[in-house]
Amino acid sequence: RELTMATTISYNLRSPAVKRLLQEARELQQDQCCDYTAQPLEDNLFEWHFVIRGPDGTEFEGGRYHGRILLPSEYPFKPPNLMLMTPNGRFELNKKICLSITGFHPEHWLPAWGIRTVLLGLIGFLTTKANGAIGGIDYTESERKMLALKSRDWKCPTCDISNIDKLPDNLDNADQSLTCNNKSKVNDIPQFSFVYDDERRTNTANSSKSPKDSDNKEKNSGTFSEFSGSEVVKQSKNIVGEQSSISRDIASTPSQQSSRSPRSIIIIDIMITILVTIVIALVTKKFL
Repeated sequence: RELTMATTISYNLRSPAVKRLLQEARELQQDQCCDYTAQPLEDNLFEWHFVIRGPDGTEFEGGRYHGRILLPSEYPFKPPNLMLMTPNGRFELNKKICLSITGFHPEHWLPAWGIRTVLLGLIGFLTTKANGAIGGIDYTESERKMLALKSRDWKCPTCDISNIDKLPDNLDNADQSLTCNNKSKVNDIPQFSFVYDDERRTNTANSSKSPKDSDNKEKNSGTFSEFSGSEVVKQSKNIVGEQSSISRDIASTPSQQSSRSPRSIIIIDIMITILVTIVIALVTKKFL
């Protein structure tokens, strides 16, 4: 569907966001990939609706899933938000999904990325497990297959067209599918992480509480460390006192020894002198 003049004339064509969105709209109209389709609303260039195809060889095979992309006025310098509208068994409905390429993580967003990047990322995450994440859905394989069949005829109330009519089965373009070993498209999928908005808020709340908890832990550990530290200090003081007294004793011993040693030496010398005198006297008496 071509953009009408009424759609473009109400926007400032000099705006980087408008220029970029019009360019992406033209490129996606010419894109022959059968895995996705996307275009802006006729009355709102900053809200796009899309349909993605479930990957082959999975429980989503044959499914068609409709969603919305909400773009900020600062696009492409700020990332968009996206949500799914079709029951799919993997994501909750009408819930903003928090990826590293969406508005919840602008620090990871690159202006070179676009709507196609977001769609490729969403397709990639469709087959991942929720792993208990808030907002994630872990339906059984049979339930997802049933939803995949029903999703084909699901009709968006805004677009008023069914998913299968929006993105029909096109065997001629099957070789353009991501699941048909199209390495050029697969390599274009960036590396990013997945988390839901509620989980992000929970993590934010927990992170806001964590400093207090960490402070308490630090206080507790600090109390323990202060207690043990004070005990160590006391013990060290006692040890130092004992060591100082011992050192004083040790230091005083040489002085005492040094003070006593001359006296003992004199006494010994006197005793030796007396003994020598006695010996000399005895020898003299013997020979005289």
